[in-house]
Amino acid sequence: MFRCLFFMLLLQIAGPAWSQHGKEFIELLQKGGHTIFFRHSITDGADPHKVNPPNENLRDCTTQRPLNELGREQAKLIGEKFREHQIPVGDVYASVVCRCEETARLAFGTVIVVDWMVLRPGSDRLTELERQLQIVPSTGFFSRTPSEKNNVYVGHAQTLTRSLVGSTLPRLFLAEGEGVVYEPQTRRYLGRIDPSRW
Repeated sequence: MFRCLFFMLLLQIAGPAWSQHGKEFIELLQKGGHTIFFRHSITDGADPHKVNPPNENLRDCTTQRPLNELGREQAKLIGEKFREHQIPVGDVYASVVCRCEETARLAFGTVIVVDWMVLRPGSDRLTELERQLQIVPSTGFFSRTPSEKNNVYVGHAQTLTRSLVGSTLPRLFLAEGEGVVYEPQTRRYLGRIDPSRW
């Protein structure tokens, strides 16, 4: 019953999904060699006005806006769908914010936590993320050997809505748990991912 309600909620909140691309889009990801950016999974509150606690501390998960139960189920679903469709995953990076790390761990079982996906006061660009999105996906497990896998990044909505990763990328708003796919090096936009619609 809970799982049924969960899927109904996801369908209501989801934006444009890769179901519009169908089988060909999944086959594209199965070949590997792409960059996938996910927004963290579901938290309490309503988009686009999610509110972080006033005492939020990046070093203390108890002070941050966490994933709720739907968010944890959604993160697991992402991983399930990647395995079901045999989509190869290379390195997985997540923002140091705990909801991003938890999303990555629940979905993919491994994560490299980084601080360059967090918007700093007075910062207009995330230059390290811009560079990372151009890296050819690796074999995974922190290796830099090029392979036919997809590197995954789990971050925040503001990253793409403010075009912090370069002027060549479209400004996009991602629902929580939604992903977007880019071609590395060129960073060409290829489409969105909504695992609830696979």
